[in-house]
Amino acid sequence: MAAAGKVPSKEAGVLRGHEGGVLAVRFNTDGNYCLSCGKDRSLRLWNPYKALPIKSYSGHAREVRDVAVSKDNAKLSSCGGDRQLFYWDVATGRIIRKFRGHDSEVNSVIFNEYGAAIVSGGYDKSVRAWDCRSNSIEPIQKIDSFADSVTSVVLTSTEIIAGSVDGTIRTFDIRVGREVVDTLGQSVTCVSMSNDGNCLLAGCLDSNLRLLDRSTGELLQEYKGHTNKSYKMDSCLTNDDSHIVSGSEDGRIFFWDLVDPALVSSFKAHTSVVTGIAYHPKNDCMLTSSVDGTIRLWKS
Repeated sequence: MAAAGKVPSKEAGVLRGHEGGVLAVRFNTDGNYCLSCGKDRSLRLWNPYKALPIKSYSGHAREVRDVAVSKDNAKLSSCGGDRQLFYWDVATGRIIRKFRGHDSEVNSVIFNEYGAAIVSGGYDKSVRAWDCRSNSIEPIQKIDSFADSVTSVVLTSTEIIAGSVDGTIRTFDIRVGREVVDTLGQSVTCVSMSNDGNCLLAGCLDSNLRLLDRSTGELLQEYKGHTNKSYKMDSCLTNDDSHIVSGSEDGRIFFWDLVDPALVSSFKAHTSVVTGIAYHPKNDCMLTSSVDGTIRLWKS
């Protein structure tokens, strides 16, 4: 194993309160708070540094699979097994709108840069965009060129990038309506972007992470050692793009060196599958969530 360097592997707190598996965890924009969601159909707002629950948001009829926070930290969006997207006011806990249109469970949700639109991906093989400012509950855009479930969506200022169980990552240029397809040949459960915007990281169900050049689609590197065969699971790059981090179905967290794909660190973080990983926007704090019902804070 290579030298561990500065990776967050010291446990600094445990957040308990969800009654069942936690399916996602996200920092808010400034990293002072975090949000989680899970099988108990709730969303929760925490101060992770004090392991303090602040607010709970209820309304979904089935498990909540993903949560997103707007850039101004004032709004939330969530999705899951009840096929709906909820748009929430953070402070009051009020549901501003329920967007309907997906024909099956919704896996992934994200705000655009300005918080004016929400983009989602679901089991119905589609990506849909919704206007937060209008009173309409119908999608403003629908992309259905996928052959299987859409698991993960990321955005740039001009593109929607989505990964699918059909083994592709598809990039849609919203301005010109062009679609670029990168075929990986393995089911994709997570897509994330490097912080410099040049690379895409794909977590796949063959227990392999693949790093792609965003402009050419070239496979730059692969990272192995963790187990990911049946769960949707987060992976991402650290803030300086020096390391790759992923959860694992055996409850472990793995760090690899970006360039030389050597395993730098791996440690037991949870007693069950690690579902979510959130990296602090400014420092080397990390949050992990698990089917074991806990969220854990890690520091370097």
